[in-house]
Amino acid sequence: MKRGLILLIVFIFFSLNSLAQSDTVTFNGTISELTIGTGMNGDVLDLSGYFSSNDTLAYKYKAGADGIDDLIIEISNDGKVNIETSQAGSRSVIFIADDDVTTAESNDVKIKISGNAVVPISFSPNTDVVSLTEDKEQVFAVSGNESVEWYLDDMKLNHTSSTYNLLGSGVGVHTVRAVAGSNSKTWTISVLAESIANPTAPVADETEDESPVCGNNIKETGEDCGNCPADVKCSSNTECVNRVCVPAKQSGKLILWLVLLAAVIVFIVMGIILLRKKEIGAGFFDKIKTLLRKDKDKRNEKNEIKTEEERAEKIEEIDLNPLVAYFRNNLGRYEKEALMKQALQQGWTEEQIKRAISIIGLGEGNDENDKSENDKDLVEGKP
Repeated sequence: MKRGLILLIVFIFFSLNSLAQSDTVTFNGTISELTIGTGMNGDVLDLSGYFSSNDTLAYKYKAGADGIDDLIIEISNDGKVNIETSQAGSRSVIFIADDDVTTAESNDVKIKISGNAVVPISFSPNTDVVSLTEDKEQVFAVSGNESVEWYLDDMKLNHTSSTYNLLGSGVGVHTVRAVAGSNSKTWTISVLAESIANPTAPVADETEDESPVCGNNIKETGEDCGNCPADVKCSSNTECVNRVCVPAKQSGKLILWLVLLAAVIVFIVMGIILLRKKEIGAGFFDKIKTLLRKDKDKRNEKNEIKTEEERAEKIEEIDLNPLVAYFRNNLGRYEKEALMKQALQQGWTEEQIKRAISIIGLGEGNDENDKSENDKDLVEGKP
């Protein structure tokens, strides 16, 4: 009897314990959509008002239907939620409460994010220790869209730009610190004297022949547009041919002028054809032809007169005494036609022969009695 009673008590205890464990964590209500901005958003939600348990709760989360992507979610022990994000858009998350016995999940909580994208903070130079020669500059920079505060040897500077130039004005060790939002970086700078920074700097040999350096934007001896186009650039409308800048061929302009000339010629020809077909200006063209013909006839007439004058001048310029003597001495023995043919073969012209015959006064005859005294004197007076 006792044994049965004990078993009954144990059964009732385990039943009650199991019933209590099934409902140790509960989710109450629905979490509304959250609206936040880019950057850090603190205390956007208090989960303790949505979950309840008789034991201590631990809070977790997982991605919802829209994902959490770049969201950084922090949940404190009392259920306060902080969310940090760098990009605008839509996200969703499911919150979880756990008391080490059972867990409960929230609804899929929508998160709407607005604002400008947050650029990650970075510092330059990336090293912590920098060596700097006296009277030289070192540039320190911070990237991102956070405002920057600068400190030199732990003293805040009146300088908020994203870059800071440090001049090594004093030999020794200094510190530069940049603070951008929740990010900061400290550099240790060793400023060295010139002699220490370059203890074995070689003295430049002034007599050394330095070769030209291509790409330094300086035209040096030995460089031309062929072997170094970066430093020797040809001007507009010129091109590099055989390492020399020469005027570029303007083929495009030449073709344009030829086309224009051909178009003008076509228009002129078409105009003339049209005028002829419509018999417009026919009299005008006839007048032009008549004038041109008369002008041509005058030129030919002048040329003939000029030719005759030149021929007479040439005949007068030549000494005809030998030819006159030739005819005078032989006309009594030979026929005039035979003598004239012989004179032509000797190189005398017909004009010269006729002139010589007219001098001795024979005309077309061959009678020696027709000789004039003047012709006789002319023949006898030859050298």
